[in-house]
Amino acid sequence: MNTDNKNKTLSISSLLNNDHCSFSALFKKASTIQEIDRKLKLLLDPSLKDKFELANINPDNAVLLVRSSAWATRLRYNIPAILDALNYQLNFASIKTVRIKINKSIPDKPVLIKKPIYLSNNSAQFLNDVANNFNDPELRKCILNISKNRLK
Repeated sequence: MNTDNKNKTLSISSLLNNDHCSFSALFKKASTIQEIDRKLKLLLDPSLKDKFELANINPDNAVLLVRSSAWATRLRYNIPAILDALNYQLNFASIKTVRIKINKSIPDKPVLIKKPIYLSNNSAQFLNDVANNFNDPELRKCILNISKNRLK
């Protein structure tokens, strides 16, 4: 019977947390970058948060990925704020440059498709009755238009 340690089965989490495993350092670096990315996005203009990803960070530079040249330009205008956030608020005191690269494979923020909301027949009839009691013709017309949005 072979009792060799080479054939021992380990869980993924034990491999990733094992300092002697080659995947461990990569996993820790990726986790660190992901956490810095999350914190950086909280410190910058909210309109930028879904437009970039922190790809790498080294002692003297940070690399950001964006989906388009338009967002690359907008981020370039924000490099002073990015450097300030990294160096002073996130304690990376030696970062001097921010490189911005375009990577079209970064997914856009999902677009929410709004489903129409329909009134029940009772609600539509109620609005119809209310609209008929208004003297203002424009207000009556608006409420009647809303009441037309009923279930069919």
